[in-house]
Amino acid sequence: MRTIYSICMAGCLLLALATSVQAARPKVATADGEHPQLDAPTELADSDYDPANPPRRLRVLVAKGASTFFFRNGAPHGVEHAMLYQLELFLNRNRPASRAPTRVLYVPVEPGELIPALMEGRGDVAAGLMPVIPGVGQLVEYTEPYLSDRWCLVRHRSRPALPGLDALGDTPLTLPKASFARRVAAGEPGLRIMDAAEGASTESLLVSINGGSDAVTLASEYVFKLWQKRLPNLRQDGCIDGPVAVSWAVAPHHPQLLAELNRFVAAKGGKLATQAAAQTQRFLPADGRADLPESPSSGLDRLAVLAPVFQVVAAANDMDWLLLAAIGQRESKLNAVTRQNGPTGIMQVNPSTARKMGVKDPHGTEGNITAAARYLAYLRKMFTRSEIAEDDQLYFMLAAYNAGEGRVQQMRRQAAKEGLDPNRWGGNVEVVARRMVGQRLLDYVSSVNRFYLAYQASERDGAPKSRAASIAERD
Repeated sequence: MRTIYSICMAGCLLLALATSVQAARPKVATADGEHPQLDAPTELADSDYDPANPPRRLRVLVAKGASTFFFRNGAPHGVEHAMLYQLELFLNRNRPASRAPTRVLYVPVEPGELIPALMEGRGDVAAGLMPVIPGVGQLVEYTEPYLSDRWCLVRHRSRPALPGLDALGDTPLTLPKASFARRVAAGEPGLRIMDAAEGASTESLLVSINGGSDAVTLASEYVFKLWQKRLPNLRQDGCIDGPVAVSWAVAPHHPQLLAELNRFVAAKGGKLATQAAAQTQRFLPADGRADLPESPSSGLDRLAVLAPVFQVVAAANDMDWLLLAAIGQRESKLNAVTRQNGPTGIMQVNPSTARKMGVKDPHGTEGNITAAARYLAYLRKMFTRSEIAEDDQLYFMLAAYNAGEGRVQQMRRQAAKEGLDPNRWGGNVEVVARRMVGQRLLDYVSSVNRFYLAYQASERDGAPKSRAASIAERD
Protein backbone atom coordinates (compact mmCIF):
# COMPACT_ATOMS: atom_id res chain seq x y z
CA MET A 1 0.00 0.00 0.00
CA ARG A 2 1.26 3.46 -0.82
CA THR A 3 2.74 5.29 2.16
CA ILE A 4 0.21 7.46 4.00
CA TYR A 5 1.39 10.79 5.33
CA SER A 6 1.52 10.65 9.12
CA ILE A 7 1.27 14.40 9.60
CA CYS A 8 -1.14 16.57 7.66
CA MET A 9 -1.70 20.21 8.48
CA ALA A 10 -4.60 22.25 7.05
CA GLY A 11 -2.75 23.15 3.88
CA CYS A 12 -2.17 19.53 2.87
CA LEU A 13 -5.79 18.64 2.07
CA LEU A 14 -5.13 19.32 -1.60
CA LEU A 15 -2.44 16.64 -1.56
CA ALA A 16 -4.68 14.29 0.41
CA LEU A 17 -7.56 14.63 -2.04
CA ALA A 18 -5.51 14.65 -5.21
CA THR A 19 -2.97 11.94 -4.37
CA SER A 20 -3.48 9.87 -1.23
CA VAL A 21 -7.06 8.93 -2.01
CA GLN A 22 -5.86 6.30 -4.46
CA ALA A 23 -3.97 4.60 -1.64
CA ALA A 24 -7.08 4.34 0.48
CA ARG A 25 -9.55 3.57 -2.29
CA PRO A 26 -11.43 0.41 -1.33
CA LYS A 27 -11.44 -2.85 -3.13
CA VAL A 28 -15.00 -3.53 -4.17
CA ALA A 29 -16.47 -6.49 -2.39
CA THR A 30 -18.23 -9.08 -4.52
CA ALA A 31 -21.16 -11.24 -3.51
CA ASP A 32 -18.90 -14.09 -2.45
CA GLY A 33 -16.76 -11.84 -0.27
CA GLU A 34 -13.70 -11.91 -2.55
CA HIS A 35 -12.00 -8.68 -3.56
CA PRO A 36 -11.14 -8.05 -7.20
CA GLN A 37 -7.66 -7.15 -8.29
CA LEU A 38 -7.12 -3.46 -8.84
CA ASP A 39 -4.52 -3.65 -11.57
CA ALA A 40 -6.69 -2.22 -14.36
CA PRO A 41 -5.89 1.33 -15.50
CA THR A 42 -7.67 4.02 -13.50
CA GLU A 43 -8.98 5.74 -16.63
CA LEU A 44 -8.41 5.79 -20.35
CA ALA A 45 -5.91 8.65 -20.54
CA ASP A 46 -4.32 8.37 -24.00
CA SER A 47 -4.98 4.66 -24.46
CA ASP A 48 -8.10 3.21 -26.03
CA TYR A 49 -10.79 1.18 -24.31
CA ASP A 50 -9.77 -2.47 -23.98
CA PRO A 51 -12.73 -4.82 -23.29
CA ALA A 52 -10.29 -7.44 -21.96
CA ASN A 53 -8.77 -4.99 -19.47
CA PRO A 54 -11.26 -2.13 -19.11
CA PRO A 55 -10.52 1.00 -17.06
CA ARG A 56 -11.75 1.32 -13.50
CA ARG A 57 -13.24 4.70 -14.35
CA LEU A 58 -14.91 5.96 -17.50
CA ARG A 59 -15.03 9.75 -17.35
CA VAL A 60 -18.26 11.03 -18.84
CA LEU A 61 -18.73 14.73 -19.50
CA VAL A 62 -22.43 15.17 -18.83
CA ALA A 63 -24.45 18.31 -19.55
CA LYS A 64 -25.74 20.01 -16.43
CA GLY A 65 -29.45 20.55 -16.87
CA ALA A 66 -32.90 19.96 -15.41
CA SER A 67 -33.51 17.23 -18.02
CA THR A 68 -30.07 15.73 -18.43
CA PHE A 69 -28.21 15.69 -15.08
CA PHE A 70 -29.18 17.24 -11.76
CA PHE A 71 -29.42 16.40 -8.06
CA ARG A 72 -32.45 16.00 -5.88
CA ASN A 73 -32.30 15.06 -2.20
CA GLY A 74 -28.58 14.53 -2.59
CA ALA A 75 -28.89 11.89 -5.34
CA PRO A 76 -28.17 12.32 -9.08
CA HIS A 77 -31.03 12.16 -11.57
CA GLY A 78 -31.72 13.05 -15.19
CA VAL A 79 -32.20 11.19 -18.44
CA GLU A 80 -28.46 11.06 -19.14
CA HIS A 81 -27.79 9.75 -15.64
CA ALA A 82 -30.41 7.02 -16.16
CA MET A 83 -28.89 6.01 -19.51
CA LEU A 84 -25.32 6.10 -18.21
CA TYR A 85 -26.32 3.94 -15.24
CA GLN A 86 -27.48 1.33 -17.75
CA LEU A 87 -24.21 1.75 -19.63
CA GLU A 88 -22.26 0.99 -16.45
CA LEU A 89 -24.23 -2.23 -16.00
CA PHE A 90 -23.55 -3.13 -19.63
CA LEU A 91 -19.80 -2.51 -19.36
CA ASN A 92 -19.65 -4.89 -16.39
CA ARG A 93 -21.94 -7.54 -17.86
CA ASN A 94 -19.23 -10.18 -18.30
CA ARG A 95 -16.92 -9.05 -15.52
CA PRO A 96 -15.20 -11.93 -13.71
CA ALA A 97 -15.13 -11.76 -9.92
CA SER A 98 -11.36 -11.26 -10.03
CA ARG A 99 -11.59 -7.95 -11.92
CA ALA A 100 -12.58 -4.57 -10.54
CA PRO A 101 -15.76 -3.11 -12.04
CA THR A 102 -15.73 -0.16 -14.40
CA ARG A 103 -17.47 2.84 -12.85
CA VAL A 104 -18.85 5.88 -14.62
CA LEU A 105 -17.33 9.08 -13.22
CA TYR A 106 -19.69 11.97 -13.93
CA VAL A 107 -18.04 15.26 -14.86
CA PRO A 108 -20.85 17.87 -15.08
CA VAL A 109 -20.22 20.73 -17.52
CA GLU A 110 -22.32 23.37 -19.25
CA PRO A 111 -24.00 22.02 -22.41
CA GLY A 112 -21.97 24.31 -24.64
CA GLU A 113 -18.73 22.99 -23.12
CA LEU A 114 -19.32 19.31 -23.91
CA ILE A 115 -17.40 19.14 -27.19
CA PRO A 116 -14.60 21.56 -26.20
CA ALA A 117 -14.06 19.68 -22.92
CA LEU A 118 -13.99 16.35 -24.79
CA MET A 119 -11.39 17.71 -27.22
CA GLU A 120 -9.30 18.99 -24.29
CA GLY A 121 -9.21 15.47 -22.83
CA ARG A 122 -11.23 16.29 -19.71
CA GLY A 123 -13.45 13.28 -20.34
CA ASP A 124 -13.72 10.11 -22.42
CA VAL A 125 -17.38 10.47 -23.45
CA ALA A 126 -19.66 13.50 -23.88
CA ALA A 127 -23.37 13.10 -23.10
CA GLY A 128 -26.15 15.68 -22.97
CA LEU A 129 -29.03 15.08 -25.42
CA MET A 130 -26.68 16.33 -28.12
CA PRO A 131 -28.10 16.66 -31.64
CA VAL A 132 -25.65 15.51 -34.30
CA ILE A 133 -24.54 18.78 -35.89
CA PRO A 134 -22.88 18.71 -39.34
CA GLY A 135 -19.28 19.83 -39.08
CA VAL A 136 -18.78 18.80 -35.46
CA GLY A 137 -18.36 15.22 -36.66
CA GLN A 138 -14.99 16.26 -38.07
CA LEU A 139 -13.76 16.95 -34.52
CA VAL A 140 -15.27 14.02 -32.60
CA GLU A 141 -16.84 10.65 -33.31
CA TYR A 142 -20.58 10.30 -32.68
CA THR A 143 -22.08 7.04 -31.53
CA GLU A 144 -25.02 5.52 -33.28
CA PRO A 145 -28.09 7.61 -32.36
CA TYR A 146 -29.97 6.52 -29.26
CA LEU A 147 -32.82 8.87 -30.14
CA SER A 148 -34.42 10.34 -33.26
CA ASP A 149 -35.81 13.71 -32.21
CA ARG A 150 -37.62 16.71 -33.67
CA TRP A 151 -37.34 20.38 -32.78
CA CYS A 152 -40.63 22.19 -32.45
CA LEU A 153 -42.12 25.54 -31.48
CA VAL A 154 -43.49 25.68 -27.93
CA ARG A 155 -45.72 28.36 -26.43
CA HIS A 156 -48.56 28.80 -23.90
CA ARG A 157 -51.65 26.84 -24.85
CA SER A 158 -53.85 29.99 -24.67
CA ARG A 159 -51.85 31.77 -27.40
CA PRO A 160 -52.59 31.44 -31.13
CA ALA A 161 -51.21 28.29 -32.72
CA LEU A 162 -48.11 28.47 -34.92
CA PRO A 163 -48.30 25.67 -37.52
CA GLY A 164 -44.75 26.30 -38.70
CA LEU A 165 -41.72 28.54 -38.41
CA ASP A 166 -42.97 30.70 -41.27
CA ALA A 167 -46.03 31.55 -39.14
CA LEU A 168 -43.82 33.38 -36.62
CA GLY A 169 -43.74 36.54 -38.74
CA ASP A 170 -42.24 39.28 -36.58
CA THR A 171 -42.61 37.23 -33.39
CA PRO A 172 -39.12 36.55 -32.04
CA LEU A 173 -37.96 33.10 -31.06
CA THR A 174 -36.68 33.23 -27.47
CA LEU A 175 -33.70 30.92 -26.97
CA PRO A 176 -31.17 30.46 -24.14
CA LYS A 177 -27.69 31.52 -25.15
CA ALA A 178 -26.06 28.12 -24.59
CA SER A 179 -28.86 25.87 -25.88
CA PHE A 180 -28.56 23.33 -28.67
CA ALA A 181 -31.71 24.94 -30.07
CA ARG A 182 -29.53 27.77 -31.39
CA ARG A 183 -27.50 25.34 -33.48
CA VAL A 184 -30.65 23.72 -34.81
CA ALA A 185 -32.26 27.09 -35.55
CA ALA A 186 -29.10 28.30 -37.30
CA GLY A 187 -30.07 26.26 -40.34
CA GLU A 188 -33.43 27.99 -40.68
CA PRO A 189 -33.25 31.30 -42.59
CA GLY A 190 -35.27 34.35 -41.60
CA LEU A 191 -35.74 33.53 -37.93
CA ARG A 192 -35.68 36.44 -35.49
CA ILE A 193 -33.92 35.23 -32.35
CA MET A 194 -34.07 36.95 -28.96
CA ASP A 195 -31.83 35.98 -26.04
CA ALA A 196 -33.54 34.50 -23.00
CA ALA A 197 -32.72 35.97 -19.59
CA GLU A 198 -29.13 35.55 -18.41
CA GLY A 199 -28.63 32.07 -16.96
CA ALA A 200 -31.90 30.74 -18.36
CA SER A 201 -32.06 27.18 -19.67
CA THR A 202 -34.55 25.59 -22.03
CA GLU A 203 -36.29 24.01 -19.04
CA SER A 204 -36.53 27.20 -16.98
CA LEU A 205 -37.84 28.98 -20.07
CA LEU A 206 -40.52 26.30 -20.46
CA VAL A 207 -41.48 26.81 -16.81
CA SER A 208 -41.82 30.54 -17.47
CA ILE A 209 -44.01 29.98 -20.54
CA ASN A 210 -46.14 27.51 -18.61
CA GLY A 211 -46.70 30.24 -16.02
CA GLY A 212 -48.10 32.63 -18.60
CA SER A 213 -45.18 34.14 -20.50
CA ASP A 214 -45.96 35.15 -24.07
CA ALA A 215 -42.58 33.89 -25.30
CA VAL A 216 -42.17 31.33 -28.08
CA THR A 217 -39.24 28.96 -27.93
CA LEU A 218 -37.81 26.00 -29.79
CA ALA A 219 -37.45 22.76 -27.87
CA SER A 220 -36.84 19.13 -28.68
CA GLU A 221 -39.94 16.98 -28.81
CA TYR A 222 -38.29 14.57 -26.37
CA VAL A 223 -37.79 17.32 -23.76
CA PHE A 224 -41.32 18.64 -24.36
CA LYS A 225 -42.83 15.22 -23.67
CA LEU A 226 -40.54 14.73 -20.67
CA TRP A 227 -41.97 17.90 -19.09
CA GLN A 228 -45.54 17.67 -20.44
CA LYS A 229 -47.11 16.34 -17.24
CA ARG A 230 -45.22 18.81 -15.06
CA LEU A 231 -46.06 21.76 -17.35
CA PRO A 232 -49.62 21.21 -18.64
CA ASN A 233 -50.06 24.74 -20.01
CA LEU A 234 -47.51 24.21 -22.76
CA ARG A 235 -48.44 23.41 -26.34
CA GLN A 236 -46.21 22.02 -29.05
CA ASP A 237 -46.74 23.71 -32.40
CA GLY A 238 -45.03 23.34 -35.77
CA CYS A 239 -41.74 21.47 -36.06
CA ILE A 240 -38.67 21.83 -38.21
CA ASP A 241 -38.79 19.36 -41.07
CA GLY A 242 -36.76 16.19 -40.72
CA PRO A 243 -35.64 14.13 -37.71
CA VAL A 244 -32.52 15.04 -35.74
CA ALA A 245 -30.21 12.27 -34.52
CA VAL A 246 -29.19 12.48 -30.84
CA SER A 247 -25.97 10.72 -29.81
CA TRP A 248 -23.04 10.57 -27.44
CA ALA A 249 -19.59 11.59 -28.61
CA VAL A 250 -16.06 10.28 -28.06
CA ALA A 251 -12.64 11.54 -29.08
CA PRO A 252 -11.43 10.22 -32.47
CA HIS A 253 -8.55 8.21 -30.92
CA HIS A 254 -10.91 5.88 -29.00
CA PRO A 255 -12.33 3.58 -31.72
CA GLN A 256 -12.77 0.59 -29.38
CA LEU A 257 -14.66 2.72 -26.88
CA LEU A 258 -16.87 3.96 -29.71
CA ALA A 259 -17.51 0.37 -30.78
CA GLU A 260 -18.43 -0.64 -27.22
CA LEU A 261 -20.85 2.28 -26.90
CA ASN A 262 -22.43 1.34 -30.21
CA ARG A 263 -22.88 -2.24 -28.99
CA PHE A 264 -24.65 -0.86 -25.93
CA VAL A 265 -26.98 1.36 -27.99
CA ALA A 266 -27.80 -1.56 -30.29
CA ALA A 267 -28.47 -3.87 -27.33
CA LYS A 268 -31.04 -1.47 -25.87
CA GLY A 269 -33.08 -1.64 -29.08
CA GLY A 270 -34.28 1.96 -29.17
CA LYS A 271 -35.83 1.90 -25.68
CA LEU A 272 -32.93 3.58 -23.91
CA ALA A 273 -34.17 7.19 -24.03
CA THR A 274 -37.81 6.23 -23.45
CA GLN A 275 -37.03 4.28 -20.30
CA ALA A 276 -34.74 7.06 -19.07
CA ALA A 277 -37.55 9.59 -19.44
CA ALA A 278 -39.96 7.39 -17.48
CA GLN A 279 -37.42 7.03 -14.65
CA THR A 280 -36.70 10.77 -14.54
CA GLN A 281 -40.13 12.42 -14.79
CA ARG A 282 -41.10 12.29 -11.12
CA PHE A 283 -37.79 13.86 -10.04
CA LEU A 284 -37.89 16.88 -12.38
CA PRO A 285 -37.15 20.14 -10.51
CA ALA A 286 -40.21 22.38 -10.28
CA ASP A 287 -38.31 25.53 -11.26
CA GLY A 288 -36.59 23.94 -14.24
CA ARG A 289 -33.15 24.59 -12.82
CA ALA A 290 -30.47 21.99 -12.20
CA ASP A 291 -29.21 21.65 -8.63
CA LEU A 292 -25.67 20.34 -8.30
CA PRO A 293 -23.67 19.62 -5.15
CA GLU A 294 -21.11 22.18 -4.13
CA SER A 295 -17.60 21.45 -3.00
CA PRO A 296 -17.22 21.95 0.74
CA SER A 297 -15.31 25.03 1.83
CA SER A 298 -16.09 25.00 5.54
CA GLY A 299 -14.55 22.48 7.90
CA LEU A 300 -11.69 21.66 5.54
CA ASP A 301 -9.09 22.53 8.18
CA ARG A 302 -10.55 19.90 10.48
CA LEU A 303 -10.76 17.36 7.65
CA ALA A 304 -7.13 18.00 6.77
CA VAL A 305 -6.07 17.18 10.33
CA LEU A 306 -8.17 14.01 10.42
CA ALA A 307 -7.38 12.84 6.88
CA PRO A 308 -4.46 10.54 7.84
CA VAL A 309 -6.58 8.72 10.43
CA PHE A 310 -9.48 8.33 8.01
CA GLN A 311 -7.10 7.06 5.32
CA VAL A 312 -5.32 4.48 7.47
CA VAL A 313 -8.51 3.15 9.04
CA ALA A 314 -10.31 3.06 5.68
CA ALA A 315 -7.47 1.17 4.02
CA ALA A 316 -7.49 -1.40 6.83
CA ASN A 317 -11.20 -2.02 6.28
CA ASP A 318 -11.40 -1.75 2.47
CA MET A 319 -13.46 1.42 2.75
CA ASP A 320 -13.33 4.75 0.94
CA TRP A 321 -11.97 7.29 3.41
CA LEU A 322 -14.10 10.01 1.81
CA LEU A 323 -17.22 8.06 2.78
CA LEU A 324 -16.04 7.86 6.38
CA ALA A 325 -15.30 11.59 6.29
CA ALA A 326 -18.76 12.33 4.88
CA ILE A 327 -20.44 10.39 7.70
CA GLY A 328 -18.25 12.16 10.26
CA GLN A 329 -19.18 15.51 8.78
CA ARG A 330 -22.87 14.70 9.06
CA GLU A 331 -22.64 13.18 12.53
CA SER A 332 -20.48 15.75 14.31
CA LYS A 333 -19.11 18.24 11.78
CA LEU A 334 -15.83 16.39 12.48
CA ASN A 335 -15.77 17.65 16.07
CA ALA A 336 -15.93 14.84 18.61
CA VAL A 337 -18.85 14.87 21.04
CA THR A 338 -18.00 12.38 23.82
CA ARG A 339 -20.72 10.55 25.73
CA GLN A 340 -20.17 7.60 28.06
CA ASN A 341 -23.57 5.96 27.56
CA GLY A 342 -24.69 7.07 24.11
CA PRO A 343 -23.47 7.86 20.60
CA THR A 344 -19.94 9.19 20.99
CA GLY A 345 -16.99 10.61 19.13
CA ILE A 346 -16.60 11.98 15.64
CA MET A 347 -18.64 9.16 14.12
CA GLN A 348 -21.24 9.08 16.93
CA VAL A 349 -20.86 5.34 17.45
CA ASN A 350 -22.70 3.60 20.28
CA PRO A 351 -20.20 2.07 22.75
CA SER A 352 -22.10 -1.24 22.58
CA THR A 353 -21.68 -1.29 18.78
CA ALA A 354 -17.99 -0.49 19.15
CA ARG A 355 -17.53 -3.44 21.54
CA LYS A 356 -19.25 -5.77 19.05
CA MET A 357 -16.76 -4.52 16.45
CA GLY A 358 -13.85 -5.37 18.76
CA VAL A 359 -13.02 -1.79 19.78
CA LYS A 360 -12.47 -1.29 23.52
CA ASP A 361 -12.17 2.52 23.52
CA PRO A 362 -14.85 4.09 21.30
CA HIS A 363 -14.15 7.64 22.54
CA GLY A 364 -10.66 8.22 21.12
CA THR A 365 -10.40 9.42 17.54
CA GLU A 366 -8.76 6.34 16.03
CA GLY A 367 -10.90 3.88 17.98
CA ASN A 368 -14.08 5.76 17.14
CA ILE A 369 -13.37 5.88 13.42
CA THR A 370 -12.22 2.24 13.50
CA ALA A 371 -15.49 1.14 15.11
CA ALA A 372 -17.48 3.04 12.49
CA ALA A 373 -15.43 1.58 9.62
CA ARG A 374 -15.80 -1.99 10.89
CA TYR A 375 -19.53 -1.52 11.36
CA LEU A 376 -19.86 -0.11 7.83
CA ALA A 377 -17.86 -3.06 6.48
CA TYR A 378 -20.27 -5.37 8.31
CA LEU A 379 -23.24 -3.53 6.77
CA ARG A 380 -21.62 -3.60 3.33
CA LYS A 381 -21.33 -7.38 3.51
CA MET A 382 -24.97 -7.60 4.57
CA PHE A 383 -26.20 -5.61 1.55
CA THR A 384 -23.71 -6.85 -1.05
CA ARG A 385 -25.98 -8.95 -3.21
CA SER A 386 -26.13 -9.30 -6.98
CA GLU A 387 -29.74 -8.10 -6.96
CA ILE A 388 -28.86 -4.85 -5.13
CA ALA A 389 -27.16 -2.18 -7.25
CA GLU A 390 -24.07 -0.53 -5.79
CA ASP A 391 -25.79 2.83 -5.25
CA ASP A 392 -28.60 1.13 -3.34
CA GLN A 393 -26.08 -0.81 -1.27
CA LEU A 394 -24.67 2.53 -0.17
CA TYR A 395 -28.11 3.94 0.67
CA PHE A 396 -28.99 0.84 2.72
CA MET A 397 -25.64 1.04 4.53
CA LEU A 398 -26.23 4.67 5.47
CA ALA A 399 -29.80 4.01 6.54
CA ALA A 400 -28.67 1.09 8.69
CA TYR A 401 -25.82 3.12 10.19
CA ASN A 402 -28.39 5.66 11.34
CA ALA A 403 -31.43 3.51 12.16
CA GLY A 404 -29.96 0.03 12.69
CA GLU A 405 -29.70 -2.92 10.33
CA GLY A 406 -32.70 -4.65 11.90
CA ARG A 407 -34.94 -1.70 11.15
CA VAL A 408 -33.73 -1.50 7.55
CA GLN A 409 -34.33 -5.21 6.98
CA GLN A 410 -37.80 -4.78 8.47
CA MET A 411 -38.48 -1.93 6.05
CA ARG A 412 -37.28 -4.03 3.12
CA ARG A 413 -39.64 -6.86 4.06
CA GLN A 414 -42.52 -4.41 4.36
CA ALA A 415 -41.66 -2.93 0.98
CA ALA A 416 -41.92 -6.39 -0.58
CA LYS A 417 -45.33 -6.93 1.04
CA GLU A 418 -46.53 -3.66 -0.49
CA GLY A 419 -45.40 -4.60 -3.98
CA LEU A 420 -42.35 -2.32 -3.89
CA ASP A 421 -38.83 -3.40 -4.77
CA PRO A 422 -37.02 -4.34 -1.53
CA ASN A 423 -33.68 -4.01 -3.35
CA ARG A 424 -34.16 -0.36 -4.36
CA TRP A 425 -33.97 2.58 -1.99
CA GLY A 426 -35.30 5.50 -4.03
CA GLY A 427 -39.07 5.38 -4.52
CA ASN A 428 -39.31 1.94 -2.89
CA VAL A 429 -37.85 1.17 0.56
CA GLU A 430 -37.52 4.94 0.94
CA VAL A 431 -41.34 5.18 0.87
CA VAL A 432 -41.64 2.73 3.75
CA ALA A 433 -38.81 4.45 5.64
CA ARG A 434 -40.62 7.77 5.53
CA ARG A 435 -43.68 6.18 7.10
CA MET A 436 -41.98 3.90 9.64
CA VAL A 437 -39.08 6.09 10.77
CA GLY A 438 -39.78 9.54 9.43
CA GLN A 439 -38.26 12.15 7.15
CA ARG A 440 -35.19 12.43 9.38
CA LEU A 441 -33.83 9.12 8.08
CA LEU A 442 -34.30 10.18 4.45
CA ASP A 443 -32.62 13.48 5.24
CA TYR A 444 -29.71 11.64 6.84
CA VAL A 445 -29.10 9.39 3.83
CA SER A 446 -29.43 12.37 1.50
CA SER A 447 -27.12 14.58 3.54
CA VAL A 448 -24.30 12.02 3.86
CA ASN A 449 -24.56 11.22 0.17
CA ARG A 450 -24.29 14.91 -0.64
CA PHE A 451 -21.14 15.31 1.45
CA TYR A 452 -19.69 12.18 -0.14
CA LEU A 453 -20.37 13.45 -3.65
CA ALA A 454 -18.86 16.82 -2.78
CA TYR A 455 -15.67 15.22 -1.42
CA GLN A 456 -15.43 13.04 -4.53
CA ALA A 457 -15.83 16.14 -6.69
CA SER A 458 -12.96 17.78 -4.77
CA GLU A 459 -10.83 14.72 -5.44
CA ARG A 460 -11.74 14.84 -9.12
CA ASP A 461 -10.94 18.54 -9.44
CA GLY A 462 -7.68 18.17 -7.55
CA ALA A 463 -8.58 20.78 -4.92
CA PRO A 464 -11.59 21.95 -2.96
CA LYS A 465 -13.29 24.99 -4.45
CA SER A 466 -14.07 27.98 -2.29
CA ARG A 467 -17.80 28.64 -1.89
CA ALA A 468 -19.63 31.49 -0.17
CA ALA A 469 -22.19 29.13 1.33
CA SER A 470 -20.75 25.73 2.19
CA ILE A 471 -22.58 22.46 2.51
CA ALA A 472 -21.52 22.16 6.14
CA GLU A 473 -22.99 25.56 6.97
CA ARG A 474 -26.28 24.75 5.26
CA ASP A 475 -26.63 21.45 7.10
